[in-house]
Amino acid sequence: MDIVDDAQRIAEQDLERALNKNKAHFLGQDVDFMHCLECNAEIPKARRDAIHSCKYCVDCQELQELAAKHYRKP
Repeated sequence: MDIVDDAQRIAEQDLERALNKNKAHFLGQDVDFMHCLECNAEIPKARRDAIHSCKYCVDCQELQELAAKHYRKP
């Protein structure tokens, strides 16, 4: 086994770890909220179908993400 084989094996392990970490976000019961937790607006069915455990309407989700980005450490 040479260095290229080792690099390939490490890359495959890293990918597997990343996929498993991402999959962990989608485990458990899928709880869909009919109304936004922030503004109580109805969440469209297409959004609920597309987003696992959708809690916010598009506008409130955008505000949540902007706030998280603002407080994120550099």
